[in-house]
Amino acid sequence: MFELWSPEISGPGTSAYYRKTLAGAMTEPKPLTYDEHKAAEAAFRGYLPNADWTDSAQEIYARLSAAIATQRTSALHPASKRDLEEVGL
Repeated sequence: MFELWSPEISGPGTSAYYRKTLAGAMTEPKPLTYDEHKAAEAAFRGYLPNADWTDSAQEIYARLSAAIATQRTSALHPASKRDLEEVGL
């Protein structure tokens, strides 16, 4: 197969290498750290956040808590009249 760049041009330290590395980092999921896992679990269970968590764990907790609160609010307040209509049998 024909390659546009030789290995010398696409090796470490080149823009092609960094572009490939960055693309992989943006698309591949990374496992959660211990703190991030505990923060996610606390958000789902409704527990208070821990001040000792890392910044990334604090962010995960805040985002999950906000998403859960939004979901609960939308479940309590139907979005349209159709949601309020009774189903006749």
